[in-house]
Amino acid sequence: MEELYEKGLCKSIGVSNFLISHLEQLKEDCVITPHVNQVEYHPFQRPQELVDYCRSRDIVFEGYCPLAKGEALTHPTVIELAKKYGRTPAQICIRWSIQNGIVTIPKSTKAERIEENCKVFDFTIAEDDVEILNGMHDGRHVSWDPSFIV
Repeated sequence: MEELYEKGLCKSIGVSNFLISHLEQLKEDCVITPHVNQVEYHPFQRPQELVDYCRSRDIVFEGYCPLAKGEALTHPTVIELAKKYGRTPAQICIRWSIQNGIVTIPKSTKAERIEENCKVFDFTIAEDDVEILNGMHDGRHVSWDPSFIV
């Protein structure tokens, strides 16, 4: 990838599910720091230390599974906030992620949900409500846990 980048054949290099230990190991083997790290990010999985590490090294932190594969959509706190803001639970999760400064990539195959997921830029979640959602972190993975990769 570094050779392709140096030749201008790719514009950036990204990694996925790299934790701090993985990024540190990568530094030993590579010259170019990845431009992006795509990692699971939702109210139950908010790896703030990794987010801070990436930011301090100009690595864009990109969050996938912002709805926790649907698990967050039925959580009472998310439902309560959705009612408060007149939004869907999905919109609350996506907006929360964006307000935390995360490049967020929700997935859907249904046109109406894709459209709904895009309607998150015309409201703001109050800081105290963002903190409530931040406090839901319990370390749960809905994808897979990269901490087992050495």
